[in-house]
Amino acid sequence: MTIKPASLGVILYGTDHPPVSIDRFELGPLSFDLEAGKIRYIRFAGIETLRCIAFVVRGPGWESPAPVISNLKSDQSEDGLSIRYRAFYETAGGQLEVAAAIDAPRQGGIVFTAEAHALTDFTTARTSFCILHPIEAVAGKPLDLTRPDESVERVRFPDHISAHQPFMNIRALSHELAGGIRATVRMEGDIWEMEDQRNWTDASFKTYGRPRDLPWPYTIGKGERVVQRAILVFERASPVAATAAPKDIVISIGNAPIGRLPRVALAVSPEEAPLAMAAAPALSAAPHELIAWYEHGAQDLVTLAAYAALGRRLNAPVGLELVLPCKAPVEREMADAAALLRRADLKPSSLIAIQAPMTRWVLKRPEELGLPGFAEVYAAARRCFPGVALGAGVTSNFTEFNIDRPDLEGVDYVTHSTAAVIHEPDDRSVMETLETLPHIFRSMRHIAGQLPYRLGPSAIGMRYNPYGKTTEANPANVRIAFARQDPRQRGLFGAAFALGYFCRAVEAGIDSVCLGAPTGPFGLMHRRTDYSQPWFDAQLKPAVYPLFHPIMALATANGALTFSVKSSDPKRVLGLAYEHGKQRRLLWLANLTADPQTVHVPGELAGSTTLRRLDSASAAAATLDPTGFAAGGRPMSESVLTLGPYAVAALGGAF
Repeated sequence: MTIKPASLGVILYGTDHPPVSIDRFELGPLSFDLEAGKIRYIRFAGIETLRCIAFVVRGPGWESPAPVISNLKSDQSEDGLSIRYRAFYETAGGQLEVAAAIDAPRQGGIVFTAEAHALTDFTTARTSFCILHPIEAVAGKPLDLTRPDESVERVRFPDHISAHQPFMNIRALSHELAGGIRATVRMEGDIWEMEDQRNWTDASFKTYGRPRDLPWPYTIGKGERVVQRAILVFERASPVAATAAPKDIVISIGNAPIGRLPRVALAVSPEEAPLAMAAAPALSAAPHELIAWYEHGAQDLVTLAAYAALGRRLNAPVGLELVLPCKAPVEREMADAAALLRRADLKPSSLIAIQAPMTRWVLKRPEELGLPGFAEVYAAARRCFPGVALGAGVTSNFTEFNIDRPDLEGVDYVTHSTAAVIHEPDDRSVMETLETLPHIFRSMRHIAGQLPYRLGPSAIGMRYNPYGKTTEANPANVRIAFARQDPRQRGLFGAAFALGYFCRAVEAGIDSVCLGAPTGPFGLMHRRTDYSQPWFDAQLKPAVYPLFHPIMALATANGALTFSVKSSDPKRVLGLAYEHGKQRRLLWLANLTADPQTVHVPGELAGSTTLRRLDSASAAAATLDPTGFAAGGRPMSESVLTLGPYAVAALGGAF
């Protein structure tokens, strides 16, 4: 039987569903991209001004349906640029069409008008413009805020991540860029407020219409029209010309150790435990810890016994995410769970105890919900699980930690998870979440001080959705928000994302990172599932996904000394370096983009370094022969290398 070669789409993204097309427009010093009806990366004189202006349509459960774009026309003349299109949306809430007009006059600025027409009664969580300010060079900086009565206040963008809306009742926002340029965006057609999207790992501050405190979902009646406008203008002291960013990437490596690699943990769920057992021998390194989900009353002794057996098979301790149903006193439920664990011969190495109502989107502390407070839960955990490391935090996003901040007295570590497809699922938005991680880590340190910081089960996909329903199956194998199964987990994209994630964790001195699982939607290794996995399902021998290689390498290094790695453009290429044997180091590099990148590494690496490259040419073979890839490599004779789209590379030597 002949196996067809993997397509480029499957190698890069795990799916042949293509990325959204991007149209780039330039008008003097102004440039921007048009992607799926959104204006993105608005730059003036080469400086990013806004990350996005988009008319966003959400479903009743905050779903983000992809628009069907039609009648797209653009015209550039002496007067400026004109773009027109129509966008059709269909969700569980009904059908809606948007007529969009984008005008960029020659003298500068953008006017974006949207008229939404409900074709049926349309139930939505939000249908409104969203304006995104990029976090780089903006967080903590001054901002002029215009109120609806046209009064102006001098404020600042939040530095540490704001748990709640930093600004409400907004008409316009104005901030300074480099070179004496000022950008002002004005919104019309609703009441506007801002949220700190860094909470959800988005690399932006979002200003949106319809205040979040108003009831949602709400219904736009059939035939009703919603008209809004966003107006962006620029002021500058003198004429400016656009400047181009350097094309090549320069990497520099420090000589002195800066810390140690985060310990590598893997997650395991009730449904995956027995399947992970079958795949366990293929793991080339044991995780520092298995993080197991256990919802008391929903899973039984069989599940706990499977966790214990998997831990023994991998020679890895098992940490527990314990969800208490809150149907009996907390002490009794905790004691019942401990007794069941003893019967399963499972003593957890760590424990985070969460009361079930707190796993959903709540804006109140436990006592306000009629639940035992954090101190009472911690005390019960100490009595029922003596000697076990006790964590404070959440099993979902930093958002929930930041809003419902747990008490930290008497705990051993703090934890939360992340997901990259909460708001926008396109490739660039997902990879942008890596920009936000330093802000999250810094904000957590501000809250928790020097308590050990462990990142819980995280991935591109979303384990569960505290705000509504998670998309479980994703049968079309596409990029969608709130998806549990994201195809990019299986592609080079997933490997670049995972390595970039660890790069950010190394910079912040994170203690451990749980990124992925042995098998399943967040797996490192392929297994047959009830959803299609193109190319992988056709293989006659076991296969691993590309991210298996960097994660297993980091697990093998197991807390090795790390060295600083600086990239001249960390949005395109990130790297990390660590001690790898006596007098040797290993440098990993990740291309975070869909474009090839030319990378200059320190000259002393040439001639003394072995290069392994995981890219579109080598990925298929590396998935079928993981030990061969790990043991391979070739001498690197030059200090310049090319990284293909989403490629990762390992450079090992005496440097």
